[in-house]
Amino acid sequence: MRQLTIAGAVVVVVLAAAVLAVFLWLRAYAPLSGLAGGTYGPGAGLGADIEPTFGSGGKTVYIPAYKPGRAFDTTFTLTNTGRFGVTVRGVLGDQAAPVSPAAILDPGDKKPLRGLRIDPHDAATVVVRWRVTCTKTAAARAEATADTVRLRYSYLSTFTRTQSVVLPFAVTLRCHGGPLPSP
Repeated sequence: MRQLTIAGAVVVVVLAAAVLAVFLWLRAYAPLSGLAGGTYGPGAGLGADIEPTFGSGGKTVYIPAYKPGRAFDTTFTLTNTGRFGVTVRGVLGDQAAPVSPAAILDPGDKKPLRGLRIDPHDAATVVVRWRVTCTKTAAARAEATADTVRLRYSYLSTFTRTQSVVLPFAVTLRCHGGPLPSP
């Protein structure tokens, strides 16, 4: 009887450890990629684009033509590289940053997405609307750059989390001197 109790306790401990490991893995699930192929490009309001040069990390840099109150749009392919479908709920931006993603839009009608479902190993084209603001602090730094977006998404009807997605391009706001000339 004692051996049976010990064996049962060992089975319970092993199962509990396995359930805990799966739960922790699911909580850390980060399936979204902006670098898994696909296309990308700028929207209206582009002041200049700088093609990748040696030492740039291979990214094109978009420099919007700054006008107060005007946003700048970029389009890219968002890929779900994971095993589960995800629903993208929105983008989290830093309101204090001079260049910050403000919204994810449906590229067809440019309305904010309420929820974009991306199945495993599937992709969707999305538009990120950037808030660009030249403040005295930003102007003192001369330029600000962003090459990631923080996306809020849910999966398996239980988990909701935020992931920083690296983009295949960078957006740079130049507050002094305007945009660089296009090559």
